[in-house]
Amino acid sequence: MEPDPRFAEFVTERGDALLRYGYMLTGNPHDAADLVQEALLKLRGAWHRLRLKENPESYARTTMARLHIAAWRLRRREQLAWDPPDREHHDPLPSGDERRMWQALAGLPRWSRAGPSSSPSPGATS
Repeated sequence: MEPDPRFAEFVTERGDALLRYGYMLTGNPHDAADLVQEALLKLRGAWHRLRLKENPESYARTTMARLHIAAWRLRRREQLAWDPPDREHHDPLPSGDERRMWQALAGLPRWSRAGPSSSPSPGATS
């Protein structure tokens, strides 16, 4: 692949702006530099087929955002443990006012406890 001087000019002119954008995304200068580097590698690979070479920065910024989201999703993925916790967890039983509230709710008729979207109250006309 023959080097394109326009790509080198773009990196020289907009590299610092892309680094600032990467820092805004990651909050870390090292991760920002890695993000810019990955985005520029992808941009370099797509440079010859970019239709709007007047604005390659938008391509680079979109690539950076997508790379950051992908990395964020991988880090945030649930980590399953081989061993379950050693002890059980039980929610505490209600006490005081909360207990009285639950007892009062239990005394209501079934149609009243079901909520407003259930069948109409007895004696209501439609």
